[in-house]
Amino acid sequence: MIRKILIVIVIGVSLSFSNKKDKMFIPPGTVQITESFFADETEVSNFSWCEYEFWVAEKYGFKSKEHLSVLPDTLVWRNHNTYNEPYVQYYYRHPSYRNYPVVGISYEQALAFCKWRTERVKEYYYIKYKKEIDMEYRLPNNNQWELLCNTGLDVFSNKGKNNKGLLKLNCKREIGDTLTYTTASLKSDVTAPVYSYWKNYFGLFNIIGNVAEMVSEKNISKGGSWNHYLEECRVGKTIAYSKPESWLGFRCICIMTK
Repeated sequence: MIRKILIVIVIGVSLSFSNKKDKMFIPPGTVQITESFFADETEVSNFSWCEYEFWVAEKYGFKSKEHLSVLPDTLVWRNHNTYNEPYVQYYYRHPSYRNYPVVGISYEQALAFCKWRTERVKEYYYIKYKKEIDMEYRLPNNNQWELLCNTGLDVFSNKGKNNKGLLKLNCKREIGDTLTYTTASLKSDVTAPVYSYWKNYFGLFNIIGNVAEMVSEKNISKGGSWNHYLEECRVGKTIAYSKPESWLGFRCICIMTK
C-alpha cells in the first residue's frame, strides 16, 4: 500500500490531463512547454526528496548503502560564515521546510532521482492504463534551461524589484540596497519556499534565483540563488560547482515521445 501511494503522489502532486481532445497525459509536477516537452513547475522540494528517500529505505533498508547514497549532505550549511547550525539539523527533515528546495545534492544524486521518478510514473501509468508510456524525467541541458527562461518577464529591471519595491526573485542584495519589508517581499537570507514570488510566462516558479539549478552539463548551474548577486543570476551566465552546496538544487524536465 505504501509503495502504491508513493507512486501516485510522486513529487507531491496528482496526475493530470490537458484539455485536448486526446486527453494528453501531463507528467506529474510539470507544465507543458511544447507538445512533447514539459518542465517542473517548481524546484524539487525537500518533500519530494523525502518521498524518494523513504521509497529507497523501504526497499533496501534504512542501513543499506542504497539508502545512505540518497541522503542530502546537510553539512553544506556550515560552508558559510554565519551561524547556520539550525539548518544543518532542521532544513531537510523539519516539516516547516518541506516545501523548500532540496539542497546538498550532488549531480549524480540528481540523475538517480530523475531515473527513479521516471520509473515510478511509468509504473503507475501501466497499472492504471494497462499500457506503457515512453517518457523520461531528466535534467535540462543548457539550451533547454535558457528556453524556459526566455519568457519576456524582465525580473532584472529596477534591481530585481517590481513597481512597489518588492523583490521579484530571491537573490543576494547589494550592500546598501533598501527594501520595503513586507510578507510579500519574502525577505530571506536563505532559500524561500518553492512557490514563492511570481511564476513566469510558462508558469514556472523561481526559475531565476532561490537555488541555482543543475543542468545536464556536469558542474554547471544556471539562474543563480539566494547566495548570488542579481548580475550573477542572468540567463546567459553559468555558475560552476564541484560538490553539493546550500545554494544548489535542480528541477526536472520531462520528454514524452508518445
